[in-house]
Amino acid sequence: MTINSSLLLLVALTFALPAQAEIYKWTDADGKSHFSGSKPANPATIENRNELEVKSPQPTPVDKQTQPAAAQVDLYVTSWCPYCKKAIAFLRKNNIAFNAYDIEKDPDAAARKKTLDPGYSGIPLAVINGAAIRGFSESSYQEALTKK
Repeated sequence: MTINSSLLLLVALTFALPAQAEIYKWTDADGKSHFSGSKPANPATIENRNELEVKSPQPTPVDKQTQPAAAQVDLYVTSWCPYCKKAIAFLRKNNIAFNAYDIEKDPDAAARKKTLDPGYSGIPLAVINGAAIRGFSESSYQEALTKK
């Protein structure tokens, strides 16, 4: 059985091209959000989803009733990690000031992460009040935040 090289190329392109497609999020004049593979003509706002990057969020103001004053939180993340996004959302929701470092974009942060927990190659890695926490666990984060 021989496979025609043209057919093989066609099949390969069929699966490879969608992976390279751009996705746009845009808002129309009525304020409704849309996602599409092509750039709209006259959107009120537009974002190219392929160019968006997770930026290290600025620390949020600390609510002294929620968090002890001495709490220090460093979070090592990547832009594509869903657990990293959950960790960031948890910290923001609870008004906990933190520093986020994208280990794919910041080689120094990647080196610090490796030094902090050499046996852990996963993400996120949270360092809360000096305690390294692998992955995201709301209860583990809360427990570490209560300790000084």
